[in-house]
Amino acid sequence: MPHIKIELQSKKQIVLFNYLYSLYQHLGWLRASKYKKSEIIIYTTKDLLKENIKILNIISKDICFKISEYSTSQKKIIPD
Repeated sequence: MPHIKIELQSKKQIVLFNYLYSLYQHLGWLRASKYKKSEIIIYTTKDLLKENIKILNIISKDICFKISEYSTSQKKIIPD
């Protein structure tokens, strides 16, 4: 499943990020990493990746983060 990994500058911003992204919840599913507390993975579909990047650019005005990984593969994965 295509996904985008986000590395937040501070794990305290997870709640704010979840709120801001939830305004566009039709674009993907958020999952926080169990092992790295400041990492969020957005699972989406291939056709919605560009829309997700646009929304992340909007959110980046309020929250500092970087996109650490970007995948367009359609293979099935199990979130941690």
